[in-house]
Amino acid sequence: MKKILSILLVFGLIHSIQIIEPFLRETSTGDTVFLGMIGPGQTVYISIHPKVYSGGIHGIGGNYDLAYFSALPEGWSAKKSHLYGDPLQIKLTASPEAEAGDYYVNVNVDDEGDGEELGNITFVARVTIDHNVMETEIYPSKKSVSVGQPARFKITVYNTGSTGDVFRIHSEGVPKWDFQEAVYIPAKGKRDIYYEVVAFEEESYSFSVIVESTSSPLIREEMSAEVSFYPSIFSDMKAVNNGALVFPIIEAPIYSILGLLSNLW
Repeated sequence: MKKILSILLVFGLIHSIQIIEPFLRETSTGDTVFLGMIGPGQTVYISIHPKVYSGGIHGIGGNYDLAYFSALPEGWSAKKSHLYGDPLQIKLTASPEAEAGDYYVNVNVDDEGDGEELGNITFVARVTIDHNVMETEIYPSKKSVSVGQPARFKITVYNTGSTGDVFRIHSEGVPKWDFQEAVYIPAKGKRDIYYEVVAFEEESYSFSVIVESTSSPLIREEMSAEVSFYPSIFSDMKAVNNGALVFPIIEAPIYSILGLLSNLW
């Protein structure tokens, strides 16, 4: 009878807690929980419901008080939860220089001073680091428009990782039309950004669009595109407003009328 009672007491101390973010899951001491795939320098979050409904000093459960990561890989950082938080929220940030592969970190959930006799829970969080957590495309990659008309390109950024991040998009190659923009993209989300170039004479440009995570320079992609501007009747009409042209005096009124008409568009 004493042996059976001892076994029951031991099992009474084995609690499970509920993870509520980034997914719903019951977990206990010794479990391994996969938090997903992230890139170097990126951050994952865990939220834990602090209350359990069995065991403890009165046999009706109680509240866990603190959660934190431990046994961090070199270069990684973490932030523990607030004491008595509801939920207990913790975050883990990978090293900006982390190599690709699987990493394991302990998650500790404590009953402060074992005041409610809940015991402490320790489980393992597994995180996969991949440098390819972003996909990009630019459309079109080549474009021709008439002089004075905008050439518009659509830049699409896909975040294929398991956590949100801020990405910086900027262009190189057309100094007078350089642009830079930062956008937040949630996990598994995408954003479209538009880039326009305008020229007022016949010319061609080759340029690059670079997308880089603000978490780590290792998460980076570069795309190339080309744009050409060609003259048209409309652009030629516009051009007569830019200064005197050499033409027979008898044609002067005609060119003046064309210049005036071009200002209507």
